[in-house]
Amino acid sequence: MPLLLHKEIENGEIGLWKITEEIDQLLHLAKLSEPDLVNYSEISALHRKKEWLATRALLIQLIKKQVQIKYFNDGKPYLENGLPNISISHTKGFVSIMLHQTAIPGIDIEHLSRQVGKVASRFLSSEEMDLCRQREEYSNFHLLLHWCAKEAIFKMVPYSNIEFSTDMQILINDSSLVTGSFCGIFNGSVSQDYIPLNYILVDGIVMVWGILGELNHST
Repeated sequence: MPLLLHKEIENGEIGLWKITEEIDQLLHLAKLSEPDLVNYSEISALHRKKEWLATRALLIQLIKKQVQIKYFNDGKPYLENGLPNISISHTKGFVSIMLHQTAIPGIDIEHLSRQVGKVASRFLSSEEMDLCRQREEYSNFHLLLHWCAKEAIFKMVPYSNIEFSTDMQILINDSSLVTGSFCGIFNGSVSQDYIPLNYILVDGIVMVWGILGELNHST
């Protein structure tokens, strides 16, 4: 069953798709429109074809109709009819979608096996680095939670020139690992937004998601 997870949340839903199909089956499931067929024809790499098709197949599973995914100038996705709001993430062999009717969603997934310690200084502040170092074995899991959380926040806010290590702060404590809930902070130019975040582990994948109140986003 390619739909590995379907989770309903207030005013929204989340889906996770494990890509096990070949191209022909994905093409059938994705039910591409004429514009989508044109866009699809421009993709050359096989893994990107599968990710692209699986994303559209997953969207149909969630909303039960064909809607074209379009993109803002900064590359963030939206649906042609405007609602629901959408966030997309993919990692090798998996794609995820988060939909929300009233707020801006952000979701990110990554393999638990991915080692991010060597690049941690690029997305963690010195304080966050110190906290992660206090964890047992400089836990790669804690690093991945920070990584995915900041990627999710980046997808929520309508800005692209963001410094991951300083503009975003992730607040994780021991209880977060029990509840699956924690908080992120986005330090904007005029305000500071506190963003509730959640995570789950599914089939070797860590998934982090959250929502941010409505913000203006220009095309």
